[in-house]
Amino acid sequence: MARPGTHVSKVPVTAVAWARFQPRTVALASVLEGRARFVSGGITAKALATRPLSYLVNSVRTWMLLSRDDPHTVVVITPPVFAPLAVWLWCMVRGRQLVVDCHTGAFHSGKWAWARPIHRVLLRRAKVVLLHTEDAEALVATWGARALLLPDDVPDASDAEQIERQSGSYRRVLVAGSFDGNEPVAEAIAAAELLPDVELRYTGDPELVPAELRAGASPNAVFTGYLPYRTFLGELQSADVVACFSTDPQIMNRAAFEAVGLGRPLVLSDLPGLRSRFGSAALFCANEPAAMARAVAAAIESSSDLAARSMELREKLTAQRDQAVSRLREIIGEEVVPNWRRRIAS
Repeated sequence: MARPGTHVSKVPVTAVAWARFQPRTVALASVLEGRARFVSGGITAKALATRPLSYLVNSVRTWMLLSRDDPHTVVVITPPVFAPLAVWLWCMVRGRQLVVDCHTGAFHSGKWAWARPIHRVLLRRAKVVLLHTEDAEALVATWGARALLLPDDVPDASDAEQIERQSGSYRRVLVAGSFDGNEPVAEAIAAAELLPDVELRYTGDPELVPAELRAGASPNAVFTGYLPYRTFLGELQSADVVACFSTDPQIMNRAAFEAVGLGRPLVLSDLPGLRSRFGSAALFCANEPAAMARAVAAAIESSSDLAARSMELREKLTAQRDQAVSRLREIIGEEVVPNWRRRIAS
């Protein structure tokens, strides 16, 4: 097997996620001068019985695309745990570097907690493990792996599609979510009825919301459906307030980073991790309709102040990420240097 430092790759870094799209993965590949790859589609895995076959198909597809890219370093996102397993095997055979980006559900979610022993063994074999929270960073470090806290990037206005709003329209609140099982969906929809003069726009696939819940929603509750990323950012930018609700105590809402990046007033569920990261800018509430409605109304009332606080926090979060990215580049070393520089150096 070749040593990583002796191979001239077609692509310095490939970042792989078994998903339709992940903005964090795109941003990570960009700062490492690499390429983002998404493995999805093919066999649907909604039924439990079909999931093993789906994971096998995705493993084969991942192996094939990595062989085409031939990167020095692979960044792979977990969960699912099968993605880093497949990439680790490819890296071991090819003698390349493995970096694992652990999203917040990797260790604690009901779906993936069973895989913690696998992660514990696997992550020790990675060059570095990227984490979203300080708690996760500390946990992985106790396993003997090299852990690095890497906050999400924060987009700016140039990343967003411009969305025109009709003059004199309702105040608009974007409830940024995906209707996952860790979101208080019924409570968030019920909050709209308590804010009749505010339009609440809910992102995510509405088919994931029970039909009776959608049918009973207040007229000012709008379901946008799945949005392309630039359109989603445009919705964030055009909203008077952005709200992100979750029941997961380990969550680190991507949409909260995006709202801060775009300087929008922010309302979040009152969870310790979110308070630690966004406490200087956001308003917080319990996951109850009345509490949500009160927080949204308060955010609308103090929108100018909250927007300014988001912009201040943006500078802090950007500095934290830049520092972490610099450290990541140091760790994986020459693997992020473009090929022409590598050839000159040799």
